[in-house]
Amino acid sequence: MKAIKHFLLQPWFYIVILAMGASLKLYHIDYHLFWYDEVATIRHTSGNQILDIPVNEIKNISYYNDQIHLKKQNLSIASELKGLYASTNLNPLHYTFLMIWYRIAGDNEISYRLFNVFIFLLTLPLLFLLAKTLFKSNLAGWIAISLYAISPFFHYYIHEARYNTLLVFLIVFLHYLFLQAIEHKKLKWWIGYSVVGILTLYASVLSGLIIFGHFLYIIFFKKEIRITFSVNLIIILSSYLPWIISLINNRAEITTSLSWHNILDRNQNFITLLLYQCNGFTTIFMWHRDLVQFLFRILEFDFKGNYIQLVAPVIILILILSSIIYTIKKAPRKVAYFLVLIFLPYLLFFLISDIVRNTGMSLISRYQAINFIVILLFVVYLISKKITQGKLIYAGIYIGLVIVGFISIFLISKVRCFDGGNWSAQIKDAQLYSNARHPLLITDYSMAGPGVRAVGGFMVIMNECQSENIDILRASPDIRNVEKMLLDTEYSDIYVTHASMKLVENLKMQFGEKMDSLEIEGISPMWQIKY
Repeated sequence: MKAIKHFLLQPWFYIVILAMGASLKLYHIDYHLFWYDEVATIRHTSGNQILDIPVNEIKNISYYNDQIHLKKQNLSIASELKGLYASTNLNPLHYTFLMIWYRIAGDNEISYRLFNVFIFLLTLPLLFLLAKTLFKSNLAGWIAISLYAISPFFHYYIHEARYNTLLVFLIVFLHYLFLQAIEHKKLKWWIGYSVVGILTLYASVLSGLIIFGHFLYIIFFKKEIRITFSVNLIIILSSYLPWIISLINNRAEITTSLSWHNILDRNQNFITLLLYQCNGFTTIFMWHRDLVQFLFRILEFDFKGNYIQLVAPVIILILILSSIIYTIKKAPRKVAYFLVLIFLPYLLFFLISDIVRNTGMSLISRYQAINFIVILLFVVYLISKKITQGKLIYAGIYIGLVIVGFISIFLISKVRCFDGGNWSAQIKDAQLYSNARHPLLITDYSMAGPGVRAVGGFMVIMNECQSENIDILRASPDIRNVEKMLLDTEYSDIYVTHASMKLVENLKMQFGEKMDSLEIEGISPMWQIKY
């Protein structure tokens, strides 16, 4: 028993888990569909200077693909920054870093995902230092970074070219600097806290809730440095003030851009929304989507289905809740309240926001990434303390989490489409176009979404195509004389795709019986012109 305990207290076991989890960050990173949000990442990185596709002109697919290869656009960093910071983006820092990254690492789709892998690696030493500083234990640090490395949730979003991984890095860094600043009270730590605090706000306005949690901790436990912290708070908020003013002035545009949250309106109450967030907590350790369904089925006395798949998340949730209770009861008072005070504001904000706005944002686990680090730390404290005390059952729990994490990662590797709707039809569309010898696509994008979102949605399909011999006519719904535009080129197939009914009816008037609906299972609504 002593030999096993001694082994578990050494770092090598956790380093092996860490190395395996880190190496898997490259596994199948190119397999997932490069979907709409990731195309939006490239658009914002360009300073919103791409996806301006000419109307009523036939363009080869290479024109479309060049749009998301920014090196071919010959954009200057100055123009990109000007365009980005003239917008109302809620996460401008991510795209600012990417402006530098793609010039160094390349502008292929995978290059943007590799930025997250790079940031993930930078997060590891900071998370180790955070856990070690908070819990005064190297073991806690090793457990924290090993669990982070094999966490299905963080793995999933490292493989998506979005801002979440950068935000987690900055939040971990901010917590660490805060602890150093309040403990050592040296100017260098406060300067670091202010700088990272500013960056964190520009990474996501929601990170202000974390700074608010720090403020509460100062109020309750560090009254002697209230003035010092207030000065830093003024510096942070003053530096973010120009962006706050921009957000206020453009609040109507922001509200419109977030209007998709209304589709999550489930008329939920406080308890239901809390269950949604609990569902998200468990994805830190196991990839699934069934916990909420399982809990409601219990209430309805419906016990049919896959018990293992449904019960396992509940067991993980019990572990999480036990960790929170144990930390509050057993950890030093300041440690426990630090974790609670940086956890509650974020949790309550989403619950209250959903109730007031009548939405279901609590359903979306990626919004909870900031709080997931705190959940991870609660679990780390429980496991590290119990292993130190020689309670080998908790070593078994740790190994169980590792096994479930690896299984989840391999399940994620088989996921073709990220969140954002069912893209299977669009993938089949791309396969249909790619298999044709020389097709022409006629579209006004209306089925792919409104405005710029429609262009981005169609760009996903174009990027998925495997043929360079595809032409696209971006048509206005009232386009005339299409037949004349086809005289100079012979096409093997002509498809009317992702088109509004106005455009479809217009083309039917021009082509008559030559235009019929295409009946192929699994594709988007489509018509073919036999010309």
